[in-house]
Amino acid sequence: MHIAANTKISALIKENPAAIEAIASINKHFEKLRNPLLRKVLASRVTIADAARIGGCEVERFYEQLAPLGFTVTAENSTESMEDPVYTSAPELSAFLRSLPAERLHRLDVCEDIATGNDPFRKIMAAVDKVDEGSALLLINTFEPTPLIAILKKKGYSYFTEEKSPDLVHTYFWRSGTAGPQAEESIKPAENNFEETLARFAGKVKRIDVRHLEMPQPMVTILGELETLPAGEALYVVHKRVPQFLLPQLGERGFRVAINEAGPNEVYLLIYRAEK
Repeated sequence: MHIAANTKISALIKENPAAIEAIASINKHFEKLRNPLLRKVLASRVTIADAARIGGCEVERFYEQLAPLGFTVTAENSTESMEDPVYTSAPELSAFLRSLPAERLHRLDVCEDIATGNDPFRKIMAAVDKVDEGSALLLINTFEPTPLIAILKKKGYSYFTEEKSPDLVHTYFWRSGTAGPQAEESIKPAENNFEETLARFAGKVKRIDVRHLEMPQPMVTILGELETLPAGEALYVVHKRVPQFLLPQLGERGFRVAINEAGPNEVYLLIYRAEK
């Protein structure tokens, strides 16, 4: 397989599962790749270039580890392959932060929310709304918030992540003024005729309950189930809340979702492939 800096980690693993250990051996930053739950949600979003940035190493280090597995580097890798990565932190961020007055850096720590199973989405979005020109948000979390990054990039925010320790990640967000034309649509359910949609898939529904799982495992579990969902069938999910981080992930993968908020800590999702 020919690879370049913009090759997805998931593509490497699909081609040769031994790539998991090859990458994990580069340094401690990549040991989380051995966790199948985290791997499902992160590998499909991250390129070799993104991973190198996160791990603080050169892209060439990946090439060295992957070469014995039969991977070869494309000749045009040096320039073209670096275009349009999945996520790229702006290089000017460090200078931006150094010049930013302390009172203009808003801090939000959601580690306790994650540890207790509370969804911090609304709290985070409320903090994001307070960020204006000349200010930034520092989000303190236990892992790199890849789904949130996807949402905020579409809303016109730049970002930078800094791993302080294996279980402590600082992510900075600030306005870049490049919001996509449909940023708001990406975090809304595709439709909400729940009972009508459920009747349409009568006898063709797989049911899972993710209420007992800690974040981010509900989202990872759902995405994992959708990978093997047969055509013409739907996934019925019992959840404690509307998973706001999951919704844009579904849209990107070609799925629609109907939602029934039955009561406190009782939400039902019906997820199915959009008709072409």
